[in-house]
Amino acid sequence: MDPPAFNDLLHKNITKAYKKVSTSAISTTELEAKDIATKLDLDDRIYTTAHREAFITLKDHKPNFNNNPTCRLINPAKSEMGKISKQILDRINNKIIANLDINQWNNTTAVLSWFNAIENKDQYSFIAFDVVDFYPSISLDLLNAALKFASNYDNITSDERQIIIHTKKSYLFNSGSPWGKKTSPNHFDVTMGSYDGAETCQLVGSFLLHLITEKHGKSFGLYRDDDLGITNEPPNNVESIKKDFCDIFKKHCLKITIEANKKIVNFLDVTLNLRSGKHMPYTKPNNVPIYVHSKSNHPPGIIKNIPDSINKRLSQISSDKESFDHAAPVYQDALRKSGYNHQLKFAPVPTAAHTDQKKKRRRNIIWYNPPYGSNVSTNVGHTFLKTVDEEFPENHILHKIFNRNTIKLSYSCMNNIKQNIDGHNKATLSREADRGQAAPKECNCRKPVECPMSGHCLKKSVIYQATVTTSDNKPEQTYIGLTEHSFKTRYPNHKSTFKKEAKKYSTELSKYIWGLKNENVQYSITWKALKQAKAYSSATNRCNLCLWEKYFIICKPTMGTLNKRNELVTACRHASKFLLINFVT
Repeated sequence: MDPPAFNDLLHKNITKAYKKVSTSAISTTELEAKDIATKLDLDDRIYTTAHREAFITLKDHKPNFNNNPTCRLINPAKSEMGKISKQILDRINNKIIANLDINQWNNTTAVLSWFNAIENKDQYSFIAFDVVDFYPSISLDLLNAALKFASNYDNITSDERQIIIHTKKSYLFNSGSPWGKKTSPNHFDVTMGSYDGAETCQLVGSFLLHLITEKHGKSFGLYRDDDLGITNEPPNNVESIKKDFCDIFKKHCLKITIEANKKIVNFLDVTLNLRSGKHMPYTKPNNVPIYVHSKSNHPPGIIKNIPDSINKRLSQISSDKESFDHAAPVYQDALRKSGYNHQLKFAPVPTAAHTDQKKKRRRNIIWYNPPYGSNVSTNVGHTFLKTVDEEFPENHILHKIFNRNTIKLSYSCMNNIKQNIDGHNKATLSREADRGQAAPKECNCRKPVECPMSGHCLKKSVIYQATVTTSDNKPEQTYIGLTEHSFKTRYPNHKSTFKKEAKKYSTELSKYIWGLKNENVQYSITWKALKQAKAYSSATNRCNLCLWEKYFIICKPTMGTLNKRNELVTACRHASKFLLINFVT
């Protein structure tokens, strides 16, 4: 799909449910977040909402995709306050489950425990229903009703309610423009992928499940937006139950699709059979499993555990060897194509006996996560831990803090193919958007020949180098610096440190210049740009500008002879402006 067609499809999906909003609405929301964070004394640690661009994922497995492409709209912009809301909602949900005997499932294992506990399975039939667009369909009224219900089982303060409601004020960003939900005047929207989206869904689900169980008993359960239950009522009565379910959800502005009188149902990743009383693994049509190849550039521990974890999972969700063998060929073929010789065999997972263990003190672990590369011959993990042993022996004052029990190592993986493709697509779309725009001016000096950066003084986000030449024929000294703004705004600051003695210790360069001035040595300075890189962005949580400066200081020491090694441990100075404490309209 070419960029224009992709952008058209993205725009079509956005305008279907969203409308453009003013930037003042975003400022108002951020100010509310700042007030809440200030009350919690967290405004110096919480960032403003990152303006991450919305994107779509194509559902190319759907029928007739070429003629009618369908996709899922993803909004990655999420409020940092959602982390606080998530903790509050987790507590509330746990209190509800502890006080109410409802089947609020968190995983397949919980579903299978419910299914296996059903006696005389052949006398029942399934009722399965699915909430259509559950997350975006949750309204403010429904969430308030769920919170009112939850307050019967937990003490929810007014401040906690404010936090939960505030985090649902979300915006979507496309081409730098903010969009808000059409159906919500206050921009209320429960988005998939938000920090507290799943917990909000669980709270609302518990409320709806409670309404169902009050009228139809406790033979129904729910996982997010998927509901399942059993009944032994005759078909005529089942139709009345279906109608009642539709009325319960319709009252709260929700739509459901419902199926009943079924003996076999596919739920999550298992197939449940009431006739035989068995369950087996289930995969959606055209959803062929793909695994990391055995020769890929991944840590050996990951490669080794992939076949065993697949075997264990299939055994867990298979009721017997026959069910396992029926489902295994698809996964066996996927393993073979990924270079594994492992033969899948049914291995029932023994039920762990419950033992009352003493609560152990939790250690404060420092994790070191170097990237793994199969072409690196050095055993990085062994070398690192050996260095820890040598630098912090048992008689060292810091040995209690830095030892093999408090420092652990785990390799991290490099970007996979999907991430590389996503990055390529993003760069291609960005170039497409910039096409036709005039190139930015690089110099506005009145006398271009006197430009300190040789005609590039207006370049922004640059790593630059200063070369100091002296009249005493000593070797040239070099200094590496950076600026997020244009070099022309940074240059006067450097000149100021050379003239005002009170600022002589501002940089290593100014220290050296003042040393030359005290010795009456004549000098000249030339400047040049080494690299352009993006400064810190809350969308990526990464500052390439600072990273590149550190790279030059470490790997190209001759290019920065005046720079000191302690500059490497300084924190990024570009991130603080994104903190709520520094937010101003």
